[in-house]
Amino acid sequence: MVTGLPQIPQATLYRLLNILKKENIIAVIDEKQIRGTVEKTYSLHKDGPRINAGDFKTMTEDEQIQLLTTLYFDLLNKTEAYIKSDHTIEKDPFGFNQVELYLTEDEFHHMRKDLIDVYKKYNARKTNKDQRTIYMVQIFLPEPSEKWNEGE
Repeated sequence: MVTGLPQIPQATLYRLLNILKKENIIAVIDEKQIRGTVEKTYSLHKDGPRINAGDFKTMTEDEQIQLLTTLYFDLLNKTEAYIKSDHTIEKDPFGFNQVELYLTEDEFHHMRKDLIDVYKKYNARKTNKDQRTIYMVQIFLPEPSEKWNEGE
């Protein structure tokens, strides 16, 4: 990661990784001995906490960008592993999209609650060998110029 993010000081990366490990957001999934040092590979922790606006607001801009970069690279690694596997893309539940939603604040909160209900129904319920892990990533990203409840 250090070579992939040259604009972020190494000390900042290590500090953020330690925070993310401590908060159970990421976990070490592999370690390799390379020239006298240990190279660690991190992944988002399966059962780690969700990052909400309040948590995100307490981070510095560099930490926020690094957290999203970690999410992006984890997703990229999983996608690469899938593409390089013996996949059947025409049958597998693979896909991605980006949609623009035009919602009021109330509509957004109702949609978000509906999504959370769906996640709760299907999250962490592997009960038989026929089930397969499906990774789903969700990011709500409002336009920077639009704000709700600015006065509160």
